[in-house]
Amino acid sequence: MTWFAREKLGKTTALAGTVVIPVLITVLLLPLRDFISPTDVAMLQLVWIAWMAQQFGKSWAIATTVLCVGLLNWCFVAPYYTLHVDDSSNLISFLVMLSLGIFISYLSDQNQRRLHKTRLAMSQMRAMYMLAKGVNSYSDWSAQCQYAARLLTRRLKATVVLEPSATPPQQVVGQIVLPLGQPKVAGWMLLQQDVYRRHQPLIHAAQSLLSQSASNVQLQQQAQQQQLQMELEQHRAMLLRSLSHDLRTPLATIMGASSMLADTDVPLTLDQRQQQAANIYQQSKLLDLHFEKVLELSKAQLSSDSLQFTSFSSDELIAGALARRPDLTAIVRADFQLCAPLQLSGNLDLLEIALANMLENAVKYGQAPFELQLSAQTQSSTGQYSLQLSHPLASQNKAIPDRSHGLGTLICQTVAALHQGQFRLLLPTSVHAATQVNATLEWRA
Repeated sequence: MTWFAREKLGKTTALAGTVVIPVLITVLLLPLRDFISPTDVAMLQLVWIAWMAQQFGKSWAIATTVLCVGLLNWCFVAPYYTLHVDDSSNLISFLVMLSLGIFISYLSDQNQRRLHKTRLAMSQMRAMYMLAKGVNSYSDWSAQCQYAARLLTRRLKATVVLEPSATPPQQVVGQIVLPLGQPKVAGWMLLQQDVYRRHQPLIHAAQSLLSQSASNVQLQQQAQQQQLQMELEQHRAMLLRSLSHDLRTPLATIMGASSMLADTDVPLTLDQRQQQAANIYQQSKLLDLHFEKVLELSKAQLSSDSLQFTSFSSDELIAGALARRPDLTAIVRADFQLCAPLQLSGNLDLLEIALANMLENAVKYGQAPFELQLSAQTQSSTGQYSLQLSHPLASQNKAIPDRSHGLGTLICQTVAALHQGQFRLLLPTSVHAATQVNATLEWRA
């Protein structure tokens, strides 16, 4: 049934209660006119007037009162079937009845208004509770705006639009725009002006709650950025300590071998000279590896201000990592157990750098079988991803992985921190223990 049909039916019912029922009461009581007094008839009519005031309001109740007074005078007060009043006491009774009916109508209308306000206040309080509970269950600002828009639209029975953007929207005629967020605007609320006038307390409460939520989201983002900056500073300090410790040995070897070759007072055979030159070459390659990793780590740290996430497959990630370490391609194809392709998200360049270091470390210090596992869990707008590489420790070289220079671990830790994740390297408790080495990189995007 449409709103117009319901409105028409309500007016028809009120008109019937105003005219038909008083006439019906009069017709039913007319045969008893000799046995009842006009006062009894007036009391019965007042009962119906009170019911009309309760159901249909003041205007219909006043109309019913006037009609009941006229019917009482016409049918139950002598002379009958005329509006002429011979006795002045009857005139006073009519005035009292009319005043009492109007008074009852006003009281009932006032009670109805208070009841309506109370119900509206209770409904708004319930909506505020549901809004506060629902908004706090979401950590993403866009999801909070979507939930609040759905709830307000349902409770207000009108369209409410929430824009989770600081850009001011285009305002339409008859529409009001309210800012969300203080002091920095994080979004906008759009609704019709008549809806705003009828539900100002609820709308202001929603605006205040969403503004507080936007401020909390901004504070959380600032806290995460500060935490990330602190972790990057710690990684830089670890890098300096690692460089100062790990570069000392190859530099000392190069300086010793070169000074021996340059010293004319030290007699050296051809084999000894070739051996010293080979030492210089090997240590130079080690230094070159150090500097490559330092450049990779610097690239990862410099990307913290402009980190861009994209979607890609696990095959693209593995292919990109092998392109950075082409000497590992044959080993990976022969000895690695790879999982089925998955759809991932994140900064592809940084994840390629991290995976390349993990593969290099595994091949250098491990032995087959190598197992590479990838997992993805997508929740709302944020996905959680995991990359795990496990292998036995090599029997011919039981050195602890990544203990020689440690930059590969630092690179993986930095990449994980930039993706709000973590990197874990589980090593054997003893160099003689035949256990697995597990390297796990977890990130969010």
